[in-house]
Amino acid sequence: MSTTRNLQSSALFALPFIGYQPVNISNSEPAVTAANLTKQTILGPPFKWNFNRGEFSFPTEPNDQDYYLIIPDFGFLERATLTDSTGVVKEIEIQQSLAAESVKKRPGSIAANLIDDQGGVTFRLNSMPPDAETYQVDGFYQKAPVLMSSMANTWRPIPDHNGYIYDWGFLSFVSLLTKDARFPIFGQRFTAHLLGAQEGLTALERNIFLGNFLQVMSAQERSQLTTQQGVTARQQ
Repeated sequence: MSTTRNLQSSALFALPFIGYQPVNISNSEPAVTAANLTKQTILGPPFKWNFNRGEFSFPTEPNDQDYYLIIPDFGFLERATLTDSTGVVKEIEIQQSLAAESVKKRPGSIAANLIDDQGGVTFRLNSMPPDAETYQVDGFYQKAPVLMSSMANTWRPIPDHNGYIYDWGFLSFVSLLTKDARFPIFGQRFTAHLLGAQEGLTALERNIFLGNFLQVMSAQERSQLTTQQGVTARQQ
């Protein structure tokens, strides 16, 4: 999948919509901030993309719940499986966090309990494996977004054919930052494209994302309306 389009190309897309207001005023701002907000939204939970997926694996040890791996680009857990010594593979649940447990049994869930600033991730299983059994844990994770710093940066790893998603996302956030009253309209187009490109999201995941995103948009809209009403009142 080709990834050649850069932030400058998205800025050129947005300019006619915002009346050709400059978006590269100082140190590529506010364009860089709008682009990073867009990228973090697209690549953050609950969204899962095959072009942004990484893998990990580790064998379990008796009397050990925690397993430390160096994964510098780790974003969040997506799926995990447990394979026993007979070759039986079973998917295990993903949790946000897990407490210590002294019971020894076949693990049934996993969490990325700690992430440090050295690129290390401590995975915790919900139980210690039995003394006589060793399992293989295999998993997928979504990579953390690499933030932009200049107009020349590309949208990697997002492929060019998904440009219609991040172009509208960039437009919605840059219009929000430049106080354009149409940012809720642009935001609705962005979320429609984003959710339309995702398969496998549950209804709950969709509703949580939409609720959070639209709450941010509506809060800014109310703030803008309050300011306009205050100006009108002073003029009367």
